[in-house]
Amino acid sequence: MTRIVHLIAEYSGHEAMGRTVSETASRVPGDHYLVTSHAHDGTGVFAGVDELGGAVASFPLGRTAALAGVLARIRPDVVHLHAGALGPLQAAMSVLRPYKTVLTAYAWPTVPGPATWRRASLAEMRSSNVLQPRVALTTLLPPMLATAALHRAGVSTVLTPDPRVAERLGGHRGLTVTRLPSGAPTDERRARFTTGRPTVVFAGRAETVRGLDTLLAAWPTIRERVPGARLRLLLIPRPELPAILARAGSAADVEVVTEPVQDLLAELAAAQVGTWPFKFDYTTSPPAMAVAEAMSVGLPVVATDVACVRAVLEPGVNGIAVPPARPAALADAIAGLLRDELGWHRYAEAGLRSVRDQLGWDRAAEVTARAYALTGPSPSAAG
Repeated sequence: MTRIVHLIAEYSGHEAMGRTVSETASRVPGDHYLVTSHAHDGTGVFAGVDELGGAVASFPLGRTAALAGVLARIRPDVVHLHAGALGPLQAAMSVLRPYKTVLTAYAWPTVPGPATWRRASLAEMRSSNVLQPRVALTTLLPPMLATAALHRAGVSTVLTPDPRVAERLGGHRGLTVTRLPSGAPTDERRARFTTGRPTVVFAGRAETVRGLDTLLAAWPTIRERVPGARLRLLLIPRPELPAILARAGSAADVEVVTEPVQDLLAELAAAQVGTWPFKFDYTTSPPAMAVAEAMSVGLPVVATDVACVRAVLEPGVNGIAVPPARPAALADAIAGLLRDELGWHRYAEAGLRSVRDQLGWDRAAEVTARAYALTGPSPSAAG
C-alpha cells in the first residue's frame, strides 16, 4: 500500500486547504499520514497524525529534526507538501530530499497595489490573510528562484488551483504544473427560486476584507427593490465581529449566526442567492470553497472579480461577478437575480454543470492520484 505523508503548516478540516487534504486522503488509495504544527479537527481520515508544534508561519523551519524523525518512521512513498508560493523553497529543505515530493501550491499572493488599499484599513488587512509577512515575501519571490529550488529538490510535479501559480511556474523544462480542480461536494439538495421571502446568504470569517461592510452597505438598496428579502450571515468569529454585529444590528431583516454551522450545504440550499464580495485577490487561498459548495446545491452566486473567486466562478457563465468594494454594483446584481426567475435558473443550472464537469472532489482526487503515480516510488521505499 502506498504511503503518503501530507505536510501542511496547520490543519483544520473546515478550512479550504485542510478540506482538500482530507478529501484527498479519503479518495486516493493508500495510507495517508498527516504531519503539521497543529491539527484542530477532522483527522479521522488519516492512518496517523503527528503534531510538531511551533509557529505556523515558519513551519516546518525550526522543526526539521522532529520532521526527519517522523519521516524516517513512516518511510513514505510520497511527501505531499501543501503550501503557498514559498512551497518551492520549503520543498528544497534537506530533510525532504530523500523523499519523492509533490507540491500543491495553493496561491501566489502579492501585496495589494496602491489603488486597492482604500478598500480596507491597514489593521483589517493585517489581521487577515491579505497582509501577512509571508505575503510580502511571496511578492518579492522571483519565479526563476522558485523553479530553481524545485529542480534542486527534485520536484517535478506541482499542482495548483491558482492560475497565477500556473502562469509563473509553467513552461519550465522538467517541471509539470497541473491545474488542480477546485473541490466541490456532491449533494442532492437544491436551492429553489421564490419571490416570497428570498434569503441572501454569506458564509465565512467575520472580516471586513471579505466584503461584509460592502454587503451591509448594499443591503438597504436590495431591501428597497425586493422588500421581502432577508440576509443571513453565517460568521466564523474574528476580532472584527463586534463591529460587524453592531452594523448588522441596525439593518432590517439581517440574521447573524456565530455558532458553528453543522450542515453548511443545508443552509446554502435553503437560500436563493449566495454572495461573497471579497475585496482582494487573495482574501482566501484559491479556491473560494464556499462558492463551489453553493454551486453544488444549485445556489446562484454573486461575488467579486478577484483571483480566489476566479478559481471557481466564470463571470457571466456560472455566476455573476461585480467589482470589489462597490455596494451599488453588488445591490444591482443581487436584487436583479432575486427578481429574474429565468436568469436565476440559468445560473443555478450552470453552477451544477460546473461542479459535475469541472470541479468536484472526485476530479481533484484523480488529478492528485496521477501526480502520485508520476512521482514514482521514494528512495526510502526502494531501499
